[in-house]
Amino acid sequence: MPLFLKKRQNLTPPQPKARMIAVDDPGHLGFDYTIRLSRRQSAAIEIRHGKVLVAAPHRTAQRDLKLWVEQKAHWIRSKLKQQAQRQAQIPTPQFSEGETWPWLGHPMTLSIRQGKQLGAQHHGQSLFISLSPRSRKPAADQIKTALQSWYQQQALTLLETKTQSTCARLQQLGYSVQHTRTQLRRTKSKWGHCTRQGVIQYNWLIAQAPEWVVDYLVVHECCHLVHHNHSRTYWNLVATLYPDYALARQWLNQHGHTLTL
Repeated sequence: MPLFLKKRQNLTPPQPKARMIAVDDPGHLGFDYTIRLSRRQSAAIEIRHGKVLVAAPHRTAQRDLKLWVEQKAHWIRSKLKQQAQRQAQIPTPQFSEGETWPWLGHPMTLSIRQGKQLGAQHHGQSLFISLSPRSRKPAADQIKTALQSWYQQQALTLLETKTQSTCARLQQLGYSVQHTRTQLRRTKSKWGHCTRQGVIQYNWLIAQAPEWVVDYLVVHECCHLVHHNHSRTYWNLVATLYPDYALARQWLNQHGHTLTL
């Protein structure tokens, strides 16, 4: 008589996905905000680019988070005002001859010329932009497109190399890391992200920052291949690879808003 074995079921409950909840200003706060419930272990209020995000664990009651925002409303409004003032100080780019753009913290001067096709080439302290004679777009639009393409291409090469090097350092320390792919993305909330599948994503605008800040970001994301959290153990590992990480974090907090295109 054949024996039929019942397939063992996976008893591990599926992890809930992150949940976003938009909360409109009830009339007295002076700002809207978004609640993000995820697998994180603690709650935090993040204010970036004029947006307020309340990040908390899945189990947190929304009414408790709303009460917390009420209590922190004065502080939030103060931070929003500071960010608006800093943003107003950033000059509007003209995308024209002689304008400077940073690469790893060093200025590049734009030199515009006619060419066979749209493109950009970095040489010394200059970035030469070739405009396409066939394009009907204004020169400024072409220059912006060429700049974005150049930054993305150069940033991907730079960040992929640094990521591979940092993963090798982790392996030398005895950690088993699985880095499957490096990607670029542009978000207003994060400079980088590491998925549980080993994909590390970077905001390509980080390539405008000084190289020592870029190095910190790479270490930050690569350490998430070992610890998918921001626990003390995680930060100890970051400090092992990058002892001055606090200075880089401070630089991003103070100057990150200037990295733009």
